[in-house]
Amino acid sequence: MKLFNNNNMSCNKLFFFVRPYNKLTMATVRDFFLIILINLLNCSLLTAKQTPDPIRIFVSISGNDSNKGTLEQPLASLKAARMAVRNLKENGGIVSSPVEIIIRGGIYYLEETLELEPEDSGTKDAPVTWRAAENEKVVLSGGKALKGKWEKDTDGLWSVDVPQTKGWIRNVNKSEAYQKKPDGPWHFRQLFVDDKRAIRARFPNVDAQNPFLYAVDGTTDYVQLPAGQVKMSWGEEPDAQINIVPKWRFYNQWNDVARVDVNKSTIYIGSREKFEQPMDKGSWFWIEGVKSELDAPNEWYLDAEKGRLYFLPEKGQNPNKLDFVAPWLNRILYLKGDVEKGTHVQYVNFRGLEFRHTSFTLGQIEARVHTDGAAMFENASDCSIEDCHFENIGGYALWLHLDSKNNKFRMNTVANSGGGGVLLTGARLSYMDDSKIYTPGEMAMQVAPVMNEISHNTVMHCGKIRYYGGGVHVDSRPASMAHMTGNSITHNHFYDLSRNGIFMFRNQGGTIIAFNEINNCMQTTIDGACIHLASMNRFNAPNFILNNYLHDAMGFEQHPDGIPTRTLANGIFLDWATSNTTVKHNYVYNTGGETIKNIMGNWNLDIEDNYVSDTRMEPPFLGEIGPRGKVEPFINPNQLVLNGRVITCYDEVLVTYSGKWEQTTVSGMRNLFQYNHQIAPSDSPSACTYNLPIKESGKYKICLSYFSNKRYASNAKIKVRSADGEKLIIWDFRKGDMLGFAVRLGDFNFAKDQPASVTISNEQADGYIVADGVGFIEVD
Repeated sequence: MKLFNNNNMSCNKLFFFVRPYNKLTMATVRDFFLIILINLLNCSLLTAKQTPDPIRIFVSISGNDSNKGTLEQPLASLKAARMAVRNLKENGGIVSSPVEIIIRGGIYYLEETLELEPEDSGTKDAPVTWRAAENEKVVLSGGKALKGKWEKDTDGLWSVDVPQTKGWIRNVNKSEAYQKKPDGPWHFRQLFVDDKRAIRARFPNVDAQNPFLYAVDGTTDYVQLPAGQVKMSWGEEPDAQINIVPKWRFYNQWNDVARVDVNKSTIYIGSREKFEQPMDKGSWFWIEGVKSELDAPNEWYLDAEKGRLYFLPEKGQNPNKLDFVAPWLNRILYLKGDVEKGTHVQYVNFRGLEFRHTSFTLGQIEARVHTDGAAMFENASDCSIEDCHFENIGGYALWLHLDSKNNKFRMNTVANSGGGGVLLTGARLSYMDDSKIYTPGEMAMQVAPVMNEISHNTVMHCGKIRYYGGGVHVDSRPASMAHMTGNSITHNHFYDLSRNGIFMFRNQGGTIIAFNEINNCMQTTIDGACIHLASMNRFNAPNFILNNYLHDAMGFEQHPDGIPTRTLANGIFLDWATSNTTVKHNYVYNTGGETIKNIMGNWNLDIEDNYVSDTRMEPPFLGEIGPRGKVEPFINPNQLVLNGRVITCYDEVLVTYSGKWEQTTVSGMRNLFQYNHQIAPSDSPSACTYNLPIKESGKYKICLSYFSNKRYASNAKIKVRSADGEKLIIWDFRKGDMLGFAVRLGDFNFAKDQPASVTISNEQADGYIVADGVGFIEVD
């Protein structure tokens, strides 16, 4: 049984004809089930007859966009196929038949991203499917093939003209925003040779005994090396980058080399990707994009001033006999609904296609959430990508954004990606605060992807560009959604990954993670896991981590002597107060940290019947693990939600203020995150009322969220209005949770749709009162 199955039966009625009987006999039972079988077969036949034949539109690299789009006269481009579907709708209104865009075999080097909008949607009974022709290989490339003649220089380097790149100039103060296609001179930082990622000229070399440099000091503005290690040529390059793993060793960041000071042995970096962690002693990195470092086989360098590409092949190789492709597009496919207008792209499917050769962005707003994806679903629902292959891409394979629901990513393969498999995001890409807004807008702030299925996929050899990625990365969603259903992640195999296999952050819950194999993860950073959850909210909806096979979580911290330390790589990691989570029947071995770890005040965990070891072991249900498995966990959808919600101080509908209030910002532990909230001094009467929308009668746990402070009141009056009347509680705001997470006010009975509220007052208070958030969840 599938988790989020909203499909209706294809036949509305089953007719049973059963003769009267006084005694139940085997013949009666046999006849009864025979009649059921006959009716089911008749129903299926009836349904099959009623399903119209699909309308087929053909595309071929040998076609022409002026053709009719038939098998005999195919179109040449995906853009023309999109227009053909739109024309169908214009001529006949709603298309009642399924539509198939059948793409014949070949490599399609796309000139611009294929964007599909709500008008390109299908319907439940008449979906629009973009698919490869049967038994034909279709590659949708975001790159361009380099076809010039390679010439060998006297120094042994080969080079070729790439005139479209001539004249490009770097701007270290400007983030590179997504474009449908490059605007201005073309520039690329990846190169694929015979479908393998080549190495941009770098120091130290990849095959060096110790392929990193190590800082002895630094800040977010510069990194200092031991005396004599910095080269002047690094600062003279027009596009040199430093790829560094800063303090805490969670992620890497790509910084521009702005200039160098050889005398001080210091590298100064540009403003792009200056995140909160400084470069400290031991931070490891390399320099790339420097022609003078082009000294090893399979390295390359692009000279933007001359518009010329340089390459050092393996011994005996002639580049004229190799295939070179460089990224042109950041995104191949974009399903683009409008969250503010409430529009979605619906019932569009992609089958049997290959996606390759996309770029990556410098200037991400959050190191842990890199927003490069070969395919992006933004406000898309009931769409799918199945049986597709993603390889040599700059970021993730699929990026699900905003109100994207009931989509499927199934039976796909992702290999050698810059990031990972699937990324899911809301409007804020915020690890520790609410300041990093990717998509502004009132509606955007209220939604995030839920009820999506990610199953039967293989994601391998990923994190080639961005370390903070993995098989699935589910980023922050609004606190108002913390108690809601999440997503289904089952029957996948994730391996050889830079960081986590599966990561879920801030307010995420209501997710099933089952029957996955995750191994050889945490290859480049520390403090993560095969499965890593960090809800930062004790009201997250219940999660179920069941029947997973997790092993070889590495966790490498590099050291100047070239011998890394293995540390802080867990099997299952319930981090940052992740609560309401069941962890059962998992098999975990060989981790660089703990097998199952939970920290920072988790509530309501059920961890039992798991099997852990330091050495190899296999679960008895090994045949059901990963993409080959068929058994689905049965979890009632009602088990994936909490009956209740969190109300923040900024909810204009449910929260009312009286008196004098002021907004302030508070910082969490080690200044890692910041929240805005409201406080009221005691010098004038002030109160704040949270009105609780109780949808089901019962007993509820009422909690407060705030950071304690010595200047806050120790005797604030809090009135709870419930089905039992009004109760006064004297509350000490000088005490609380050190992380600002929920603290329990008490349990109260509430009646459905009856007045219910929590009022915080400064009447006779000896300090400030604080309004941050109130949560209520039904007590099980």
